[in-house]
Amino acid sequence: MVTTQKLRPARKFGPGYFIKEQLEDRAWIQEDLAEVLGITLKHVNKIVLDKQPITLEMAKMLGEVFETSPQYWLSLDANYRLWLETEKTEKEIQADLKGKIYERMPIRDMITKNWLPNFSTFNELHQSVLNFWNVTTLDFDAWDKKTLPLLARKSENFNQYRAAYTYTWFHKALLTAERHTIVKFNKDALAALYNQINSYSVKENGINEFIVKLNETGVIFFVLPHLQKTYLDGAAFYCGKNPVVVFTARYKRIDNFWFTIAHEIAHILYHLDDKNTFFLDNFKEEHLNELEQDANQKASEKLLYTDIVTFLSAKINYLSQKDILNCSTALQIHPAIIIGKLAYDKTISYANQSLFNENVLDLIDAKYLINE
Repeated sequence: MVTTQKLRPARKFGPGYFIKEQLEDRAWIQEDLAEVLGITLKHVNKIVLDKQPITLEMAKMLGEVFETSPQYWLSLDANYRLWLETEKTEKEIQADLKGKIYERMPIRDMITKNWLPNFSTFNELHQSVLNFWNVTTLDFDAWDKKTLPLLARKSENFNQYRAAYTYTWFHKALLTAERHTIVKFNKDALAALYNQINSYSVKENGINEFIVKLNETGVIFFVLPHLQKTYLDGAAFYCGKNPVVVFTARYKRIDNFWFTIAHEIAHILYHLDDKNTFFLDNFKEEHLNELEQDANQKASEKLLYTDIVTFLSAKINYLSQKDILNCSTALQIHPAIIIGKLAYDKTISYANQSLFNENVLDLIDAKYLINE
């Protein structure tokens, strides 16, 4: 457990401060003292700035000049050097703590996203981090243990560094979900809505209509940008008795939105339980476990991927935009989803993904976008 809330010694003034007082009393300048002591002006300047320790010989000389004991100057210097070491140790403690914070949280990214206030001192940073986690001290051992489930369920290249940043994002998602008040969750209603997801994709305001219906089934939804190094597309978890779906808009395409929603709903309907309490998804992961593969499969079914390929198979080598629109009308599925599926299968170039694909954030009601 680490804390910086401890008493520090009052600031000590070095012998240089008192030498300057003696010079002022005598209306001397440093050149005068250099002449009296028989040393260079540069040497005197270092002593006055406390950059040069007081030796026994110098203490005797200062005692003679200023009519004090040598011990007076030796004590002033020793106490000042001891204070400096204490101050250095405090800075080292702060640097170590700051390093541990930055290892576990992308501080600058969190400030950019307004998750943390900007800071000018370490104490301000420290306090804002405590507030973010709602704790009084930073217990990094306990904190790191909470990232272990993330490491256990991800691929080998998901290291401690990425796990820490992902855990930070998850904490923010939980805090955001807790602010929502929503109706009791109805699993049957969600399953029925899931079966109609393709038809909402082609409605003029289908995205927001679907989100409203999602809320009416008792599912919390919001858009929370991913943190750097986390590479998250979406998440599903419970907040109290209500399931939560989060879209990160890592890719701001319409097809990515619908696939993410379909994937996370599959987790809610089939996978979330006492053993699997959360799913934090990166669709670019090379090695997906069985539950992720199953969610992908169910999302593909709801978005009619097989029907899309069947409908367009006869024209697959010379597709036109008209063919895509005809498929969209016949299957009641957004053309961006059709383009996305064909690009994923490498049937067409990924360059075509811009077709029918607006910035999905422009289509989502601002009240679902978390900017703080």
